[in-house]
Formats: sequence, structure tokens, C-alpha cells
Amino acid sequence: MSFPAQVLRVLIASPSDTSEERDACERAIHSWNASRAEREQVILLPQRWESHAVPRLGGTGQEIINDQLVDKSDIVIALFDSRLGSATATAVSGTAEEIQRAHRAGKPVHVWFSDEPLPRDTDPDQLRALQEFRKAIADEGLLGSYASPDDLQFQVRAAIEQDVTLLDTASPPAVQSGPTGAVLRARYEADREPHMDSRGRTKMRTRRERVVVQNTGTATAEDVTIELRAANPSEEPPRMHDGRPATILPSSEYAWMILGFAGTALSYDVVMTWHESDVPRSETQHITEF
Repeated sequence: MSFPAQVLRVLIASPSDTSEERDACERAIHSWNASRAEREQVILLPQRWESHAVPRLGGTGQEIINDQLVDKSDIVIALFDSRLGSATATAVSGTAEEIQRAHRAGKPVHVWFSDEPLPRDTDPDQLRALQEFRKAIADEGLLGSYASPDDLQFQVRAAIEQDVTLLDTASPPAVQSGPTGAVLRARYEADREPHMDSRGRTKMRTRRERVVVQNTGTATAEDVTIELRAANPSEEPPRMHDGRPATILPSSEYAWMILGFAGTALSYDVVMTWHESDVPRSETQHITEF
């Protein structure tokens, strides 16, 4: 069944040596759509120059990419491994120009650099140029780093979750106006930290997992409790560390810590129950872990 939704274009910008990372970004975006799009009435559309730029005469390749993708994007995700890329007429590389152009236009721009071991065929000149660029933009904001494509996928999911909240998506098509009462939305969060495996490789470890419930409505939700239910009967949902009720004011949120363990479902339903002016209410939302 169809549903009304706003479409946000997410440009994945990077040099040519980040194909695995670009795929990881797309997986994060598609996974968000699968679990959140209908509830939020927002669809994220990933875009990459190699699949979305249309060949056209009448300007440089970068000018055409700027016109077709960068200027029409709502969010920009930029990735670097060991290359900066080729210089353009106005910037040290095409990706750098896309970052600068989107940032000047006021769009959310997220930039990540790889912490993985360097490839054996690394070009020293490209690596030096990349390091200089990283230093040059360090004062522009908070830069990110990733230890693997899976780690990047986790971080991109967290970034776009925040972007959807901060961007003006409050008035999607066909949404009725007027008081909404309490509106509860659940999401999965976790802290990640690096550690060394038995082969001396850097891996990311998930710590302090939690289910966060946000009240985006106009009324207070009282005695809020949650129950986690696995969609697949053969799997077990994560256990909750503390299931005590909470009161969630409008524009506020509350987190319940969960205890992940081997064999638990990574995709499950969150059943939220609460009272609103002494009237019992409930809502079920499907969420996915990373």
C-alpha cells in the first residue's frame, strides 16, 4: 500500500578507491527506509555520480555533476580512503569541490576518513594531498573516521537519523493539522569503540546498547513501557536491563538499556504502551540494529 512521503536526496561523494564504503552507505540508507520511511513519511534516495549523473555536453564533468546532483541534494556523505582524487578548476579534487559547494549552501555534510591499513598500491602523492586536505578542513567541523565498511555503515545510519530529525520534514503531504497528542518513535542506538582482535587488526565493538523512545507529539506520555518482540519465532529479542516505566514530555526522549547476546534478533518490534490523560494507548514500531 502506498503512503505519502517527502523524498530527501543523499549524495554519496568520494574518490574512486571507496567502492566498498559507497556500497556500505547505500545499505545504511536502504535499511533506514525499510524500518523508518513509512513511520516518518520520509524516503531517503541515495545518489552516486556513476549511476545518477546523466552524460551531457555544455560544461566540465564536475560542473554537470554539481548541477545534476550536488545542488539538488539534501544531505551529502563524503568518504576518503587513501586518495584525494583529481583536481578541478576550482578545488583540489572533485569530492572536495562537492563538499565545499554543499557546505556553502547550508546542507548537512558528513565527512569520513578511513583508519584501515593502507593498500599496497597507495599513491604517495595522493596520500600526501589527502592528508593536507584533512588538515585544511579540520577547523570546519567534526570529521569522522571508520575502521571498516561495517563500521561506516553503522555511523552513516546514526548520521542520517539525526539529519531527518533536524531537517524540515515536519509537514509531509496529506498530514492532518491540529493537535496530535503524544507521538512516540523508537530507535536503536549503541556506542562503538575500537579494539584489537587476535591478529592485531582494529575492529569495532558495540557497547551500551539501548532503545530510545522520543515523543515528537504535543502531549506528555505517562507510564511509558516497552516490550521487545522478535519478528522471527526462532529468534530471541534482546533482554532489557531495566524495564521501569518512564514519563516522556513533548520533544523529549528516554532510553532503555538492552543486553545483547549471541543469537538475538537484529530486527524486532518495539511495543510501546503509555497513558495520555489517563487514557491507555499503544504503538508498535519495527526497528533494526546495526
